[in-house]
Amino acid sequence: MGHRASCAGSGPVIAFAGGGASATLAAVALLRATTWLRLSYRIVLFDEHGRHARGSGYPADESDQLLDTPVKNMSALPDRPCHLMEWAHWRGVACDPGTRLPRAVYGDYLAETLADTASWARPHAEVRYHTVRVAGASLDDGTTEIRLPHGERVAASAVVVATGDPVVHPPPRITGTGGVAGDDTSGLVTCSRGALVTQWGAASRRIFALGPARQGHRVDGIPQIRTQAEVLAQRIADTVLRDRAAPEDIAI
Repeated sequence: MGHRASCAGSGPVIAFAGGGASATLAAVALLRATTWLRLSYRIVLFDEHGRHARGSGYPADESDQLLDTPVKNMSALPDRPCHLMEWAHWRGVACDPGTRLPRAVYGDYLAETLADTASWARPHAEVRYHTVRVAGASLDDGTTEIRLPHGERVAASAVVVATGDPVVHPPPRITGTGGVAGDDTSGLVTCSRGALVTQWGAASRRIFALGPARQGHRVDGIPQIRTQAEVLAQRIADTVLRDRAAPEDIAI
């Protein structure tokens, strides 16, 4: 049997399996949605390769590869569509709404936006990073935890699977949810708000998926993931952070 790994600190843990762009957009959305409530909790991003915020899509060493989507549609903040362009100008990067920035520059933007949002959210919420792969997640008797490769287990109030394209990066194995449909390469079956769906048609209050890790969303880009992140952040705020005594599952 594995042993407990420490994520020492106070308050609930929202654990992300995957630490790239999808996880970053959701973390930013959650921090922005809850800071005014003064809720104390921790966001923990687990990324196998330590490419937190960037993931495999926006690595620092791909300076010549351009985004597929122009600046005007790539802001991390839906209520500030010019946020990316403003950030680029502040960094001395010439661009207009139609510019397609280098992927490495966009990775810088995501990393700095998450860091700035986390700084703004302190001391109530905090963000932590771990360079390790999440091997699995489980929900037993209302308790959610993630499993790491060497048997360590980390208890969490909620788990968000944000591992990207399931063909390239299969999501971790999920157990204890009554048999979530889907397989390693098709993605995880979720309701419209991103909660995993069990074989009985219930949506879990504790385990979620985001972006291409969701079945039917493999080709989602930043604009689609950003919208999902906003919806998911509100759901976690309402059903996990503000109502921790709620039942495990609800009907879709």
